[in-house]
Amino acid sequence: MLTEAEHGAKGNYVESKITPDAEPFWIALKDRVVKEKVPMRPSVVCRLLRENYDIHISDSAMTRYLKLLIHND
Repeated sequence: MLTEAEHGAKGNYVESKITPDAEPFWIALKDRVVKEKVPMRPSVVCRLLRENYDIHISDSAMTRYLKLLIHND
């Protein structure tokens, strides 16, 4: 924990919030964005995660994450 306090959170914030229950949905979503180039609406993704898996991620964090997925491909 001390290392994390010194250097910030390890890994990606959005991915760290994904639970094992939500993982199949998350993997499919990432595949659609990266491989099939399907644009996703960050606010809808956040709502689906919140309603179906009780995962709370801000729209702005999801927007940044999805943009990075597209640009890092």
